[in-house]
Amino acid sequence: MKKILIIEDNELNLKLMKDVLEFAGYETETAEDGLTGVDKVKTQKFDLILLDIQMPVYTGYDFLEATKVFNRPPVIVVSACAMDKEIEKAKALGCVAYISKPINIDEFLNTVKSYVS
Repeated sequence: MKKILIIEDNELNLKLMKDVLEFAGYETETAEDGLTGVDKVKTQKFDLILLDIQMPVYTGYDFLEATKVFNRPPVIVVSACAMDKEIEKAKALGCVAYISKPINIDEFLNTVKSYVS
């Protein structure tokens, strides 16, 4: 079973993504901020990471910067910050795709499936 790390500070968004992914047959792990996410990437193996950008303590950009030296799995940003400069910054730091909030479930699952089989 493929394992996906969801890094999201909003409980409703986190629950939605977790429920959708688990219903689709994926195993999930969660982190409420980027710093907790970095710790989990250091100690566990994931097939994909879903990452919010605007979070307290440690933002999604902080996470991308801190983990670029690791052999991390693909990172898909899921964020309400969908301005071109924000997308470009995330992609420059290594994210492979960008999904805008509010989440369209079909787009979300299709994007996830394109990076994990």
